Amino acid sequence: MLFCLPFKSAKSVEDANEDNLHVEKSPPSYRSVLSGGASELAQLRTLLSENKLDAYVVPNEDEHLSEIPAPSELRRGFITGFDASAGLAVVTQSEALLFVDSRYWIAAEKALDPALWKLRKVDPRAMVPGGFQDYLVNLPAGSRIGVDARLIPPALKQSIDARLPAGSKLVTQLKNLVDEVWPNKPTRSTDPVKIHPLKFTGRAADSKLAELRKTMSEHSPSASYLVTPLDDLAWLLNLRGNDMFNQPFFYAYLFVAPTDAVLFIDPKKVTTETMDYLTGLGVRTEPYGSVWDFLKAERERDSKSTVLVDGKASFAVVDVLGSKATIIPSPVNAAKAIKNEVEISGFHNANLRDSVAVVRWYGWLEEQVVKKKKPITEYQAQTKLDYYRSLQKYWGGPCDFISAYGPSAALPHYSADEENSLVIGQDAPYLIDSGQQYLDATIDTTRTVHFGKPTKEHKRAFTRVLQAHIGVDALIYPAGTMATNLDGIVRHHLWKDGMNFGHGPGHGIGSYGVVHEGSTGISVPFVLKPGHVVTNEPGFYLEGEFGCRIESTIVAVKKKTRQEFGGDIWMGFDRCTMIPIQSKLVDFSLLSKEEKAWLKSHNELCYEKLRPLLKKAGDKRALALLGKFF
Repeated sequence: MLFCLPFKSAKSVEDANEDNLHVEKSPPSYRSVLSGGASELAQLRTLLSENKLDAYVVPNEDEHLSEIPAPSELRRGFITGFDASAGLAVVTQSEALLFVDSRYWIAAEKALDPALWKLRKVDPRAMVPGGFQDYLVNLPAGSRIGVDARLIPPALKQSIDARLPAGSKLVTQLKNLVDEVWPNKPTRSTDPVKIHPLKFTGRAADSKLAELRKTMSEHSPSASYLVTPLDDLAWLLNLRGNDMFNQPFFYAYLFVAPTDAVLFIDPKKVTTETMDYLTGLGVRTEPYGSVWDFLKAERERDSKSTVLVDGKASFAVVDVLGSKATIIPSPVNAAKAIKNEVEISGFHNANLRDSVAVVRWYGWLEEQVVKKKKPITEYQAQTKLDYYRSLQKYWGGPCDFISAYGPSAALPHYSADEENSLVIGQDAPYLIDSGQQYLDATIDTTRTVHFGKPTKEHKRAFTRVLQAHIGVDALIYPAGTMATNLDGIVRHHLWKDGMNFGHGPGHGIGSYGVVHEGSTGISVPFVLKPGHVVTNEPGFYLEGEFGCRIESTIVAVKKKTRQEFGGDIWMGFDRCTMIPIQSKLVDFSLLSKEEKAWLKSHNELCYEKLRPLLKKAGDKRALALLGKFF
């Protein structure tokens, strides 16, 4: 569970073998836009009155419904001061509320100004309603509730409309009131988009477009398709950008017709090389903002044709297209989720290189904290890991870390900063959830370690998490298995002790793409197929004390079994992440014989694969750690 940032040069970094703590300042974060306060909230309420609105909804998403938008789109972060990637705000004349799920309850309490904002804790498992829709439907009858139509999906609009009392109305607009009260609002990047080479993608863009057009023709010979999710668009065209501080995407829409296509993009972002490439694909370009007039014209053209869109298209898109719009499951997303041989090889190779960087960093950190007893903060530790990773081949950019010691690790989405972060001690577990963008894969890895003597409670919690992790990694299952069936397999080890965690046990992950790839993951309702790449990340968090999580990237593959009952239908997972698991945090009395064998085999495999690479790097400290620390 992490979010990646764009490429950043490593030319000025320090020598890794020195005791330097700090490489350079981390790239921009959500905090860079958290400047809203009482004045801006008052101005927003004035705009509500001018627009005859009783309430205003402020989502976190951008107009492509991205999970983690660019700084220019972080309206909810600006107005609330809360910097996490999930949560929604509602402002009325008398109240300002932030709705967040259990992952962010503690962080939100710390971030919000209680004089301005109320926190609403949302728990989808609870019997008592508490979501923002429950709040909206209980506003006085006749209420007018405003929202930017570009920031919500059609399904959400329909759900709210169905629940509002008679006389109340959700007023959708093609403007955003927060933008009007946001001084010095960041502008979108104009960095050029780049062609992502075939040696990383494993498949040319013209082949991907041809497959999409085949799917379109199955709906209608004249059907077209509007690609709105940025990760789908980047994958389809084999292009990458630098608009977002989390993933290598760029703001654009792509309209694919049976014989041609139009990319709506800021012309400043298209170089001559990229223009020639697009022309070769039969794609012409138009300015980004002209997409709305284009869709209006398309609505009036040929009443028998249809425009296919997926459920992540905004309500604004569907509304402008009117009856021409047909919502279907995204064929681009489905194709993207099944990685080809080149992409799978990239995941294995990138994770191995990344594991080298992490173990080298662990060697440095263990020496600083244990041997030299230096006061290394969570922030300093994560910055140093950025450096070690920047040395690796095909490095594409650092990530927003969860570097968390003790009570910080009890926050599943904690983010350390330079001014306020704990010193890493020897009395509690230290959790690092991090990764990188490499040109051949996106990395997402979590390990929990202890630099002192773990307590019985530390070891028991960590061991239950380890058992949950092993339960998925070692699983054999028949083809056609729904990923939702894995959720109980993950959690039942924790349930034995009345433990649980509030996030998903795993998510899909992109190939130099999105960290949280939609529609795939453990506990997500989809059928696991060979080539699906997901994370395996159970955890446990004891508020105010400690947290632990183990996360590895795994690939769904065919497996041979003893009986082969039903034929060649059996599947399992291959593990990409080659970072050892610290054995001193394990209560071996809780492990079965098979679980002990798994842990021994994993750590031995990591040793076998990493030892020659660490030797090549000349890192004796990491080599010593590899043999004793895990």
